[in-house]
Amino acid sequence: MISRYKDPIPTQASKARVAAFAEQIAAELSFDAGDPIEAVVSQLGGSISYRNPVGEEIPESIRVEPSRKFQIFLSSLTSSGRDRFTVAHELGHFFLHFPLVAEAYPEFGMRATRWVDAGNPELQRCEWEANWFAASFVMPQQKFIDALENRGLAGTAAMFGVSEKAAHVRAKSLGEQVN
Repeated sequence: MISRYKDPIPTQASKARVAAFAEQIAAELSFDAGDPIEAVVSQLGGSISYRNPVGEEIPESIRVEPSRKFQIFLSSLTSSGRDRFTVAHELGHFFLHFPLVAEAYPEFGMRATRWVDAGNPELQRCEWEANWFAASFVMPQQKFIDALENRGLAGTAAMFGVSEKAAHVRAKSLGEQVN
């Protein structure tokens, strides 16, 4: 039986281009720091489902139909801050990779999961691109830097609704000092 879903196709765009694109998409969707990301998913025709991570189905994934309807799957055991970043990551696949899949295989959908084979550099690249997108989508660079200077790491994480770990990684990636 042939699968109705293809793996994501990497854009090969630079980290800076992916970041700028993510911030542009957030602006077009009127998505701002702390806004509910679930509303964005709904606005785009998607839905979110929670799965128990013990079993056959893989949480932290996205399935996009050829019609552009999509479903994001999250673990039932993670925090809201982690979930927010994961949803943004899956939206990265939707905006970056699904258009390439749809162009190459119009009759197929796309399925992406965060757990990829280390021996598949194309899928690893897709994961990096989706992470770059997510970081810039939920923590736009200048707003993030300003918040970090004024609120510290914990306050910045709270402002953007992400985990402190995600805020710490974002700060380091932007060359910001974290205390």
